[in-house]
Amino acid sequence: MLILGVLGMLSLLALALLTDRQRAARPDPDQLRAEAEELATHSAEAQAEAGRAVAIAVEAREEVAATERLRDEAWAAQEATEKAYEEALRAAQAGRRAGDGADGADTEQERVVSRAALSAYRRGDISVREMREVWQRAGDRDPTQREREQAAERQRLQQVAARRVHDQAAAEVRRADQAARVAEVAAQALVDEAAVAAVEAHEALLTAERYAVRRRPSRSRKRSG
Repeated sequence: MLILGVLGMLSLLALALLTDRQRAARPDPDQLRAEAEELATHSAEAQAEAGRAVAIAVEAREEVAATERLRDEAWAAQEATEKAYEEALRAAQAGRRAGDGADGADTEQERVVSRAALSAYRRGDISVREMREVWQRAGDRDPTQREREQAAERQRLQQVAARRVHDQAAAEVRRADQAARVAEVAAQALVDEAAVAAVEAHEALLTAERYAVRRRPSRSRKRSG
């Protein structure tokens, strides 16, 4: 009998310790709700920040589209100047060939120098301006041909300027696209963070409500007792 009594007392003691541990391990609903509210605040802030980041990314992508339009316009202008330069150059070359075949007062030496300058130009060794200077020094004073040469040189300079504008526009497109990619990556990261924060806040709120519901019946039983 004594042994059974001792065993009974030990069983009651063990049960009491287990009950105390369960009560001690049970979370405080008020604390859970406070943590849930804190997570909800963080979620709202993360969503607001993500929204701003998305707006920045959208604006950056719109800037890319704008720079692409400018690049396309610069390309069209470059093509137009190249076409005009080719036409002016053909006119200058045709005038020179016609001058070579016509009778004139130029000496044979002047013709040789002029032809050599034209050959050097066709090889790309000299520019139209340099070729014109050689012709003038050789005694070629035809005002009509001189105007053709000047027109070709003007078109060449316009072509160079148009090409420079296009190159700058293309570089601006690359810069804007890189900036847009960085903004889009940053925005996606913040959107993901906001989504995780929203899930955590929702789960914390559900946990707090669950433990609050569990605690209310126990208080009512104490009042009825």
